[in-house]
Amino acid sequence: MALKGEMKSFWRNKTSVFWTIAFPLLLILLFGAIFSGGGTTNVAIAVQDLNDTPASHAFLDALNHTNLVTMTMVDKNANIDQYIKDNSPTAVLIVPANFTAAFAPHAPNASAILQLRTDPTSQSTGIVMGLVGGISNQFNLQIANGGNKIVMSNSDITQKQFKFIDFFLPGVIALTSMTTTIFWMVSVMTRYRTNGIFKKLTTTPITRYEWLASQIIWQLIVVFISVTVIMLVGIVAFGMSLTLNWIAILTIILSSALFSSMGMILARYIKDEETASSAANAITFPMMFLSGIFFQLSSMPDWLQSIAHVLPLTYVGDALRDSMVYGNDAAAINNMLVVAVLAIFFFIAGVLMSKWKTE
Repeated sequence: MALKGEMKSFWRNKTSVFWTIAFPLLLILLFGAIFSGGGTTNVAIAVQDLNDTPASHAFLDALNHTNLVTMTMVDKNANIDQYIKDNSPTAVLIVPANFTAAFAPHAPNASAILQLRTDPTSQSTGIVMGLVGGISNQFNLQIANGGNKIVMSNSDITQKQFKFIDFFLPGVIALTSMTTTIFWMVSVMTRYRTNGIFKKLTTTPITRYEWLASQIIWQLIVVFISVTVIMLVGIVAFGMSLTLNWIAILTIILSSALFSSMGMILARYIKDEETASSAANAITFPMMFLSGIFFQLSSMPDWLQSIAHVLPLTYVGDALRDSMVYGNDAAAINNMLVVAVLAIFFFIAGVLMSKWKTE
């Protein structure tokens, strides 16, 4: 009888059911889809050929014929740092102007240094390094009889030296903004409905717009407290060199409004406090894993990438990374504008969908 009672209690507790059955199932489905091999096998790499001779063309053709890379050629007269800032690539290969001269018989000690600049947080970094290194060794064996004529030099994609934590931290900030606000709004609205506070609010001068705005402002304060702690720990413990510019700050403000409004809409369909956290998890966990916060979108199957491009967290994370890491203000502003449009839409929808008299 006691066991039967525990079983009934378990099935009645939606939170227990979620963490025991639904959550592990959700994780295995997400990770299985991400790493099932259904994503594109090619990795994108921008190439600037400063040599532009048959020899360098042969090298790049050999790299291209691996069928593992998709090359984008950059004009040899272009400023590569400006190109990186404007386009935010994850890998850039620069073929030096002395590539052909390194194989000249009268220069036995000459070498050509290939500059490979990569994003250390990208899963494709190791693949690109292996491919470029492999083709370099192949040319050294075939043309230089094993001599070390082609040398690969690897550095960070940005001109400023960043650490892995610098590339990872913008995603953590985006994730914190989402989880903090959605969980708070779902919790407070469910509690207000259960205790009949919303019906009491109808007797006060406060409007639904004002109430949601006040919640957004409060959550904005909480989010910036979290961001401050994250930044301080990153600087003190890991020597992080990132700073918040105006684009990043405005993106965080907009994301707080966006996710608070999403939480308000979600809470509209939650009837009791027991299921509140489960419902919030069902929304936040897919976005957490499908928005490029922990895994590059290129590692996912095409259909998952399509889903990722409609998830708000994708644009929040991209805006923060473009502004804080790559210095690509144009791309950051474009992503921020998407966040702004979504924030306005969900704010209005959240207010219109909330009927305090029926809560």
